Amino acid sequence: MKNLIYSLLTAALCLSVNSTFAAEQGKPVTSYKEIQLPELNSMQIKKPERYVMENGMTVYLLEDHEVPLVNLSLRIYTGSRWEPVDKAGLADIVGEVMRSGGSEKFPGDELDDELDNNATSIEIGIGRNEGSASINSLKDNFSHSLEILTDILRHPSFPEEKIALCKQEIAGGIVRRNDDASGICSREFSRLLYGKDSPYGHQVELTTLVNISREDLIQFHQQYFQPQNMILGVWGDFNTAVMKKQLADTLGQWEKGTATRPVVPDIDMKAAGTTGVYLVEKTDVEQSFIRMGHIGGLQSDPDYYALILLNDILGGGFSSRLFCHIRSDKGLAYHVGSGWGAGMDIPGTFVVSGSTKLASTAEFIQAARDEVERITKEEVTEEELQQAKDTYLNGFVFEFDSTGKIVSRLMAYEYYGYPADTLEHFQENIGKVTRADILAAAKKHLKPQNMLILVVGNPEKFDKPLTEFGKVTPLDITIPGMQ
Repeated sequence: MKNLIYSLLTAALCLSVNSTFAAEQGKPVTSYKEIQLPELNSMQIKKPERYVMENGMTVYLLEDHEVPLVNLSLRIYTGSRWEPVDKAGLADIVGEVMRSGGSEKFPGDELDDELDNNATSIEIGIGRNEGSASINSLKDNFSHSLEILTDILRHPSFPEEKIALCKQEIAGGIVRRNDDASGICSREFSRLLYGKDSPYGHQVELTTLVNISREDLIQFHQQYFQPQNMILGVWGDFNTAVMKKQLADTLGQWEKGTATRPVVPDIDMKAAGTTGVYLVEKTDVEQSFIRMGHIGGLQSDPDYYALILLNDILGGGFSSRLFCHIRSDKGLAYHVGSGWGAGMDIPGTFVVSGSTKLASTAEFIQAARDEVERITKEEVTEEELQQAKDTYLNGFVFEFDSTGKIVSRLMAYEYYGYPADTLEHFQENIGKVTRADILAAAKKHLKPQNMLILVVGNPEKFDKPLTEFGKVTPLDITIPGMQ
């Protein structure tokens, strides 16, 4: 969507400028297709300095003196995919309570007031694939902020009352999670394809929260929060030599640990091959929420660039086939689209999603499957290909429009083991894609007749039974531990 917006704004601006110019020449422009755009300039990308401290922490530094701010971002080799399934929620709680509880020297509640008074932000969190920490600070306050973050990272206090409060907040979300039909559809679709008990499909339950103790938090922190398992990026208004000294005197004093980077868990290949029709019966909704698809791929796949453009043509925006056919022509949905999920170290998911009236559920599914099948059997048009390329190439400059994006991108590539110049070849690789490449990628990667179909809705009001598409398996989304 972001690239689409950039493309539309660019086209609108160019149309205005060209219309004015053409009108002066007596040749008014009546369509955006008449606009002649010059070739895109090559990108001149700032290069951060990269080095490794003696304790093994990798560092990226990039000066930017435009505003008196300094930003720090830390990536930590950890994540919920490494937590025990019977203690799901542990990683999230570790990240939350590190920040809310602070350290003995900098208690969390006092720290909140201090940071607010100094217009400074310090955040810590742990997601599925990585942990993170950050500072957003005025230049003059950065040294103190760095001291605070360093102490919290090394010596979190994990107070029992903050652990209990965090658990209570998470439990509140769990008991409400089945209120949102769209959320149910997204959640259960992912769990079906990754495996509900896998590192990528397990979810926090009331029954797993009770298994988590303060000792578990301490052990998790000690296992993963070690400097050699971290990548640090700093950008903003500073002098590089001075910043190196600051980092050496703070994070650099953290002794190197013995842990190695955790091995990435494999996906459950049996679950990844899941097909068939699944139903979550929900009688209090007036629409069906639908997801269809299968496991996607990796960004390292040679077909990645063809698949990016394929997805844009199929369901990536207002001019996509799914949007035009299902929403505009048939009037079956307000929103419909697709996504080719390409993960960096595990495959993502390919998904066609949308919602429709209960009485047009089967028609929506059939129309969506037909469009996926069509793109695997015939080449896209030259106009579709060019429009998809323009969408991405016109928005490409925004991938480098801030020093923060440049540093964060390089940190991500190092974290997941990609070449540092990966994004720099994006324009070139997108430009090379042909109609034949897209058809070949579609034939290889899309499986229209073997897509998993998940529907959340009231089957009593469907236009046709879901058995039209195969055997229907009901899903039980009862929350364990709820009375």
